[in-house]
Amino acid sequence: MPLPSAAPTGAAAPLVGTTAPLVGTTEKRADSTLLTSARLLAAQGSAAQISALLRALVTDPLGLLRALASVGSLDRAVELLDTALTLGLPAELNARLWCLLVELRLAGGDVRRTLAAAEEILGRDTAELPDTVRSAVLAGRAFGRYFQDADRGRRHAESVLRGHDERIAPDAEVLAATAVLSDLALADGRLAEGLRLARAAVAGAAAMPSPVWRAYLHLVLADRLVDVGAHAEAESTVRTAGVDLLGLGGGMDSVVALHRARLLDHRGRLAEARDEAQQALTAAVCQGTLLYVPPLLATLGELALRFGDHDGAEAFVRRYRRILADGASRLPSPVYDWVELQVTAARHGAHAALEQLELHYPDRAQRAALFTRQPGAAAWFVRTALEAGDPHWAAIAAHEAERLAEDNRGIAPLAAAAGHAVSLLHGDPDGLVRAATEHGHHWARTAAAEDLAALLDPRSRRRAFAQLPSAAVPAIPTPVPTLHAADPGARAAEENAGALSDVERTVAHLVSQGLTNQQVASRIHRSPHTVNYHLRNIFRKVGLSSRVELARLAHLWAADHPGIADHSRPVAPAMG
Repeated sequence: MPLPSAAPTGAAAPLVGTTAPLVGTTEKRADSTLLTSARLLAAQGSAAQISALLRALVTDPLGLLRALASVGSLDRAVELLDTALTLGLPAELNARLWCLLVELRLAGGDVRRTLAAAEEILGRDTAELPDTVRSAVLAGRAFGRYFQDADRGRRHAESVLRGHDERIAPDAEVLAATAVLSDLALADGRLAEGLRLARAAVAGAAAMPSPVWRAYLHLVLADRLVDVGAHAEAESTVRTAGVDLLGLGGGMDSVVALHRARLLDHRGRLAEARDEAQQALTAAVCQGTLLYVPPLLATLGELALRFGDHDGAEAFVRRYRRILADGASRLPSPVYDWVELQVTAARHGAHAALEQLELHYPDRAQRAALFTRQPGAAAWFVRTALEAGDPHWAAIAAHEAERLAEDNRGIAPLAAAAGHAVSLLHGDPDGLVRAATEHGHHWARTAAAEDLAALLDPRSRRRAFAQLPSAAVPAIPTPVPTLHAADPGARAAEENAGALSDVERTVAHLVSQGLTNQQVASRIHRSPHTVNYHLRNIFRKVGLSSRVELARLAHLWAADHPGIADHSRPVAPAMG
């Protein structure tokens, strides 16, 4: 098939079938004919044709990026760039192509080769590398080190900022380091600081010569804005990032779609979020922007859970675990483990999930990063630990959520998350009403309402729901499948509670607050053996079989006998 003629008007040499040196090509060209030629060359062009195409485009790097992206595969685009770098082009044009090569390799998920290319470029004679290009390559190196290893990325970013004179406007490398540290602030439980750093990076974004990195600065800020519940500003910021990547194609805008999907999820527009993420995943896989594939799969896994599709969620987890196990570079995120943890709970129960929780989130920093990203995660930890019969873990999660809120005063999502977790731990319906009212995240708000429903009998539930603002009510499933409404055995247990003695009611109340048998024994001045005997009697009389079921009902029994709760206020287990 003959290629369409793409020779510029007045050019001495035709586009196709020539290897002559570039002579007199000074005007910017990226017209539709050239883009059409690029697509055809991707499928069937000869080396000479590819060289000629690149010669016609190199005077317009942005036009070249669009043309490369239009060939339909990032790998193919990288091959074309490699060819262009053998043509003996002027040093400044070569420098721009090197910069572009770093961007495309990183988007392709090949961080090792990205960093190697960056070091090779930076090792060249300074005269060959304009300051703006050097700065953009340094920015790519900062992001690459972070994507390869978060700790290494932190050390590098901190070193860059230490060496920066604040009296001088930040360059691309400083902006990239600032954005990296904004992400990492979450692991330190410093969401307010993360937001400050993200705003600082975007404030200097005009100094970022690369549209790819400029878009990434805006997306980091959009993430922080979602974290603090500023959804309208986050949406505007995501749109700005999309403008930076407009027309680049090649799957480069998949990362924008990833952030749009997260924002839609927070707002409860789940079907739109799923469609957005699925389309982005298809584009990223087909066009080779593999860096974005694992987080897109994790997003789709989480959305599958929201729809109750446990099979689908598990399949998405298997896919991204397989990719990451192959050594693929990743956009760092606590979501990978989080989605897998929820799948485990749905598939194998609370005990299995608790074991996995201890494996994936062994220290406070990892939990802090998750709790700041997922407003309902702390309460989920509490709920799962209680269901597994481990009040110690439940208390740890609630305590850490409180600490995050205290360390980030004024950030409403963290305050709501802490109130939710603590209220769930202590069976406080008023606190759960506040959480269901104050949560800005759709799933977290729904979870708080479900926790409230599980805590109350139908009549009390209706009274509690009446306290919620009308905007929160649609987020509450009606009817809510709870222990009381759906389980005849639970209703029978409530009816049989009248057979309990006062001592047994007291034991049930204290156990429901998360105390161990030893702690209960100390409160009522009995031996742990006697407490265990009372527990067996309680379970036998009311027909229950676990401390979790007991915790869901005992507060109601205590409400009928106010003196039961007066022994003393429950003390949370010691923090480990």
